[in-house]
Amino acid sequence: MPISNAPRRRFLRRLAGFAGLSAAAAAPSQAQGQARDGGGGPTFLSRYARAQNYKSLKQSSFDRSGGNADYWPVAPGATQELFNAAGPGVISHIWFTIAAESPNHLKEIVFRAYWDGNPKPSIEVPVGDFFGLNLGQYFVYQSAFLNCSSIKALNCYFAMPFRKSARLTATNEGSRKIGAFYSNIDYQLVPFLPDDTLYFHAQYRQATPNMAQTASDKNPDGRQNYVYVETRGHGHLMGVTLGVLQNTEHWMGEGDDMIFVDDETKPVIVGTGS
Repeated sequence: MPISNAPRRRFLRRLAGFAGLSAAAAAPSQAQGQARDGGGGPTFLSRYARAQNYKSLKQSSFDRSGGNADYWPVAPGATQELFNAAGPGVISHIWFTIAAESPNHLKEIVFRAYWDGNPKPSIEVPVGDFFGLNLGQYFVYQSAFLNCSSIKALNCYFAMPFRKSARLTATNEGSRKIGAFYSNIDYQLVPFLPDDTLYFHAQYRQATPNMAQTASDKNPDGRQNYVYVETRGHGHLMGVTLGVLQNTEHWMGEGDDMIFVDDETKPVIVGTGS
């Protein structure tokens, strides 16, 4: 999260200015070094220690009047646009925190994302499920790409590239108003994206009830499985957030996770439990 302390910002700007002067002065020898090492430079050198060709920006729910009401109220049935930018660029961080009347607001608020003007959303998920709160309740957790803090702050660090445009929305599908929807979305504009850049997608599924099994049941081919994602194309499966309300005597964690790739009839990846 960006630090809002004004003296610290002024200090960092001065520090950045000095760093820029040093880099400019060292440019000739740096170029010579690149010639010697083939242009790659030392592998241990962090990216922030080298010049980068992008523009770092943010879109947020800040109070446009200059006040401190840095949020959007969202009426029942209304859609709030959270982000709208032209590309090429990459969303690098999403932060939400929500004050709503309904105890079910994590299920009732639907988060959507649209890439490059496509009218079909690439993300269409209840906001709680997207951020790993699948049972509609807040709890603290930390993962590589998603987390929820002790003060109900929701963070996402998945890279979400877009070539032409990106648009993010939140729709209140509940019957009670959202008093305050806070949002900070960090992104970078870049000169171009590589040809093999992939788009980010998120699917949402639910089923009630699911097929029950006994301890003696066998499931060698996954035909009895709950399907949490099914898609076609080139890409990577980055992860799954899963929530279960259990009403059977056996623990749901013994359900083996199976991944089938490229229409294989047998799973290429089988875990020991969900």
